[in-house]
Amino acid sequence: MKHTIVFLSFLSVLNCNSDDTGGFKIQINSNSSSISLESEISIDVKSTNNKVIDSINYFLNDTKINNKILLSNNKVGENIAKVDIYSKGKKYSINKRFDIYSNTKPELMTYKIIKEFNHDKQAYTQGLEFYNNFLFESTGLNGKSSIRRTNLSNGEVLDITNLDYEYFGEGLTVLNDKIYQLTWKNRIGFIYDLNLKKTGTFNYGNSKEGWGLCNDGEFIYKSDGTSKIWKLNPDTLEEIDFIDVMTDKSRIKNINELEFIEGRIYANTYQFNRDVVIIINPLNGIVENVIDFTGIRDEVLQTPDIDVMNGIAYNNGKLFVTGKNWDKIFEVEVYSKK
Repeated sequence: MKHTIVFLSFLSVLNCNSDDTGGFKIQINSNSSSISLESEISIDVKSTNNKVIDSINYFLNDTKINNKILLSNNKVGENIAKVDIYSKGKKYSINKRFDIYSNTKPELMTYKIIKEFNHDKQAYTQGLEFYNNFLFESTGLNGKSSIRRTNLSNGEVLDITNLDYEYFGEGLTVLNDKIYQLTWKNRIGFIYDLNLKKTGTFNYGNSKEGWGLCNDGEFIYKSDGTSKIWKLNPDTLEEIDFIDVMTDKSRIKNINELEFIEGRIYANTYQFNRDVVIIINPLNGIVENVIDFTGIRDEVLQTPDIDVMNGIAYNNGKLFVTGKNWDKIFEVEVYSKK
C-alpha cells in the first residue's frame, strides 16, 4: 500500500516581500511509511481557491527536478523542497523543510580493552589525536583549558599551553603541521605550530558553538553540539558544507569529539548516563554503527570529578578512547554484537 506523508501549511512567499501564497499549499508524498533513502517522493501543489496554475518548477535543495524523485544519493537530515508557481503572470515561491532518514538500522557493536595507559585525571578531555606518534590533547573548563603534547606510554605531559580564563577549550585536530583548537562559546578557534606556539585564530560561521574537530587529510570537520557536522576549508576555515547526522529513526544531537578513521567519522555524543561512539558516513550523514561502551567508565578511578566518555584517537591501526577527568586511556578493539 502506498503511504502518504503530507506536510500541509501556508508558507511564506520568498519573493516581493509578501507572505501571500496565492492560496497554494505544498504536499510532500512518500511511497513508504517514512521519508528515507530509496523512497520515492512527489512534491505536489494544491490550490485552495481554484486559482489557475499555468506552470510549476520543482526544486530539491536548489536543484531543479521533476515533481517525482527517487531519493538515492541524497544526504539524510534536513532537506528543502521548493516550488515556483506561475499563475496569471504572477510568481509564487513556496518552500518546505523536511527530514530524510537512513534506510538502514545502525549495526550495534561492543568492545574489549586491549591495554591501559596512564592519563592525567585533571584533564577535562575535549579533543584527542595522534600526530607523528605523539598524542595531542585539548582540555576544557574555564581556568583549566589547555592544549598539550603527551607521551602515551607513560602519560607524561611533554609540552603544554594554557588558555586564558575566558576561554573554555574544546576539540582539536592536526593537519599539515598545524594544530587547530576550538573554544566552546567564544566563537573563536586557535591555530598553533607543533611546539604549541599560537600562530593565528579563526572565527565560526553558521555553526552554533565549538565542540569537536577532525580531518580526513584534506578537509576539516567540526561539530557544534547540534546534529550537524560542518566541513571546513583548511586554508580559510570557512564552513563550506555540512551533514546532518541521522539514523533510521531519529536525528542524533550533541555530536561531540570527532576522529576520522578509514573513511568514516567516529563521534562521541554528550550523554551523561551512556557512553557510546557512533560511526558516521561523512558523505551523507548516516549513522552506520553504534559502539556501546557500557562499563568502561567503571574501569577508571572513581573520583567526584569524572565525567562522560570523550576522546577518540587512532594510530597505527589501533583505537584509543578516554573521558573527562579519567585517569586512563584505553586501547580497545571493537566488534559486532551479532
